[in-house]
Amino acid sequence: MNSTDFDRIIAQERKVLASIKEQGEKLIPEFKRITASYIRELSIKLMKSYFRYKPEVTRSLGTEKLEEMKREFTGILVSLPEHTSERLDDSQIWLHREEIPDRAVTDMTYSYQFEKRSNKSMDEAIRDLIGLVGSMLIKYGFVEAGKDFTWKMTPGGIPQYANDLPSKGMDHHKALNKLMEQYKNILVEYVFTIQNLRKAEQAKNSANLID
Repeated sequence: MNSTDFDRIIAQERKVLASIKEQGEKLIPEFKRITASYIRELSIKLMKSYFRYKPEVTRSLGTEKLEEMKREFTGILVSLPEHTSERLDDSQIWLHREEIPDRAVTDMTYSYQFEKRSNKSMDEAIRDLIGLVGSMLIKYGFVEAGKDFTWKMTPGGIPQYANDLPSKGMDHHKALNKLMEQYKNILVEYVFTIQNLRKAEQAKNSANLID
């Protein structure tokens, strides 16, 4: 192939790369919206569960404290979209914005490692956000830190949801999983396209040296 052929391949791969990045950016607002809705559902479910299974705590709080707790909980629900948006701005989640090192060109496992890294950061962010209601449950005595294994305490003393993320009765779980899978595919295509682009650029450089 001559230099013109390589230029055509390189231009095509760059076009594909731009499209993949655009897909990644378009997914982010929807992911934030669905995540906030899912966490809202789960927070309400957790509250009902603790009230049901720990009636003695409910009784000990009394009317005034219960009203205070309900107001606090309402505030958490209202602030969820904002908190979710901020927490999901983590650069370790949206890796289609990240530069790929040259070693990735020949590393056939890189895309797998890449999407796993993003998924781990997504999962941690979701668990941190559920921790907003966890903190409140600890504050009002429904959860004993270190004894309730639904929660694990981070080094900073913040509760993080430790159980599997529930799907039963959760309207937004399926949509959230679908978006996670879509983003996984975007990252795999992102790495694959960059590998093709780098190989084409290297082949062009090699051909130019021979000429």
